[in-house]
Amino acid sequence: MFKRKRQNDATEDMGTADMGIIKLEVSLPEAVKAIEEFKKNRFRALEAIGAEIREVVSGVVNQLLHTEMTLFLGKSDQTGNKRNGYEERNYALKGVGSIQLRMPTDRRREFKSSIIPHMDETHRMSIS
Repeated sequence: MFKRKRQNDATEDMGTADMGIIKLEVSLPEAVKAIEEFKKNRFRALEAIGAEIREVVSGVVNQLLHTEMTLFLGKSDQTGNKRNGYEERNYALKGVGSIQLRMPTDRRREFKSSIIPHMDETHRMSIS
């Protein structure tokens, strides 16, 4: 169990799990509140938990994509190439559901993520 200082200098009990690149923090007061809601309506509570999980996974994957683009643009053969926005995309993950992705694009359209397959590749995989 850890104590964490919030921005307003109040301390809050936190349970923390460190899983490499992902750090999970659980606010104990929020966990107690969630358990009480779970007791009242399990279906709605599970929907809320699922939505939270999808939001967190989406954020982690989007951050990884952003970092992957940064590394790509740092290569010597990408001199002069720059970011050119994002393409919004839904991506289905088994066991998680549909997550919102912001696929980064570069001006030359040369970036191909090694984390998330290109839409053409996922379409071919689903047909096979």
